[in-house]
Amino acid sequence: MTGPLAAGEILRACLETGSEAAWTAFVQRFQPLIAANVARVVRRYGPANPALIDDLVQETYLRLCKDNCRSLRSFQAQHDEAIFGYLKVIAASVALDHFRARGAHKRRGEVEDDGTNLEATTSSSGMEQAALLQELDQRLESTETERDRTIFWLYYRQGCTARDIASMPSFGLTQKGVEACIYRLTQSLRSAVNTWKKGLPPPNTLGGMK
Repeated sequence: MTGPLAAGEILRACLETGSEAAWTAFVQRFQPLIAANVARVVRRYGPANPALIDDLVQETYLRLCKDNCRSLRSFQAQHDEAIFGYLKVIAASVALDHFRARGAHKRRGEVEDDGTNLEATTSSSGMEQAALLQELDQRLESTETERDRTIFWLYYRQGCTARDIASMPSFGLTQKGVEACIYRLTQSLRSAVNTWKKGLPPPNTLGGMK
């Protein structure tokens, strides 16, 4: 080896080999970025608490490694350094989730439905939530680009805002563009769920979105 691995190479090594050396390199490269963005969110809600910051940093790693590193595997980089922006968003999202859970902010979907509240449709379906989300993901995979599918799940699964997502250069969209993408996909999926609730085939067996 002639020098340190590039960020993208470290990520690929982690996902392809899962070796201790690869993950050690991952932590060494990205720990300062993750900790800094967690701390930035924590300071919005009061004095920085080192113990809380450490806990949220560890929670960020747990989220990244969850489901066989699903969030990392779904990340589509347009350039080698794009992973920095992605991890910045995930770290901030984990910290925000902590304060939302404490009641610092109500989830947007609890106060109004502006057309992007998928839970308003799915929560009353009586279906197993995990099974429904799997069906919806399969539908997105078969009918949408990987970029739009990733945007959708960053919003719904990772808790990222449209502004957060627009700040990631790999997507190449403005905040309004992200909002339009989320709205379009949500409306299509709501239509599919409503059809499913009427006893017709599940979303992934229906025709493509228009």
